[in-house]
Amino acid sequence: MANPSEILLDVRGLAAGYGPVTVIRDASLDIRAGEVVGLVGRNGAGKTTLISAIAGLLDKTKGNARLAGQMLSDLSPSDRVRAGLALVPSGGRLFKSLTVEENLLIGLEKPGPSDLDMPLRLFPELDKLRSRYAGRLSGGERQMVAIGRAMVLKPRLLLLDEPSEGLAPIVVLRLIEAVRGLRESGVAALVAEQNAKFVEMTCSRHYHIE
Repeated sequence: MANPSEILLDVRGLAAGYGPVTVIRDASLDIRAGEVVGLVGRNGAGKTTLISAIAGLLDKTKGNARLAGQMLSDLSPSDRVRAGLALVPSGGRLFKSLTVEENLLIGLEKPGPSDLDMPLRLFPELDKLRSRYAGRLSGGERQMVAIGRAMVLKPRLLLLDEPSEGLAPIVVLRLIEAVRGLRESGVAALVAEQNAKFVEMTCSRHYHIE
């Protein structure tokens, strides 16, 4: 079980952007082990940029971020995954020509049957969809698979970028239930969302980005 007093993610004075354009400046936040924290802001405020910089998809220009005390700028994106960081990008991006089960296991070198335990515990409805091609899934089902695929990696910290975007209210409620379930599994999460209600119902606290 995670030690709730342990600072898992520590971001200090981070700046990042795209080429010469700086999108976020002086961003600082921390997340404790097993804690679900929100990142709230309007569209274009820089939520995805910050998430992407933490995941290593964008180079930071200032500041630093540490995962369990280890400097993330020293690690490639794949090494950050091995260190316990998993990203679920907005829109639940999947390989449409692969089945649900293939999408869930694609990040593993030597997958086994037990690797599906965590995602199927979080989303039991995916069990009956294991042989369906991802291109035939609804938006909500795609998001479930995307989160499940990240959970297969057994992360310490999950980065969720706009998980409720474009989904029907009933599906959003199902995702809220699943994100709440992360606390029971001991996985920490940073949830970037425009939907303030989603953050209110899933997160113990939140940061607002301007």
